[in-house]
Amino acid sequence: MTTSTGDLFLQVRTAHRLLAAYYQRLHPKLNALATQADATFDFWTPQLFDKPARANPFKKWQWDLLPAAVTRYVFKRVVDTSKVTQGDYTLELIVINDTGIVKEKGKGQPDALKLPQDVESAQSLLRVGIYRACEESSKDYYAEWNSLAYPSYADSDAYQRDKGFVTIGFEVPIAQLMTEEGFNAANEKIAEYLTLTEQAAFSHTKECEA
Repeated sequence: MTTSTGDLFLQVRTAHRLLAAYYQRLHPKLNALATQADATFDFWTPQLFDKPARANPFKKWQWDLLPAAVTRYVFKRVVDTSKVTQGDYTLELIVINDTGIVKEKGKGQPDALKLPQDVESAQSLLRVGIYRACEESSKDYYAEWNSLAYPSYADSDAYQRDKGFVTIGFEVPIAQLMTEEGFNAANEKIAEYLTLTEQAAFSHTKECEA
């Protein structure tokens, strides 16, 4: 690195403050999307790395100290999690702050200074997925939902059928989501897809069979 030690730590302090400010603005947007979708918070988890360890952190990846780099936020509208009720749905929001990290998945701990995709060409994206049950089942809702594949994020009105569920999704640049116009567009798309999957679940139940 060509910067002086003083410059380096100035950047580190600035980066931490910017990240905190970023999440202070992003999280209300995500929560508002879920609220408008009439879904309640279920859980969140890092998508690629672990949460910071309580055990010896020196034996873990340093990326674990940045748990929100690529993160899943899951919301649900489920009658009873011990079974599957027709019409139940999960809204999943996957925040990808750097597509350059995702490209290195499965290759060991990425070297932050040697990622093949530079920051200029990488993207910051929100992936929105909707999973709607169209069959009744006595099986545990989470077990059934966790067995599903991720939906296509092609932003198409064509939903997919997967093991008694219909799934659909889309992507939106996070920069766009942070604007009022972009947020409203994402909110309207979620509402549209919820209606579409509801119609599929109750009007075309047989089509949902895997």
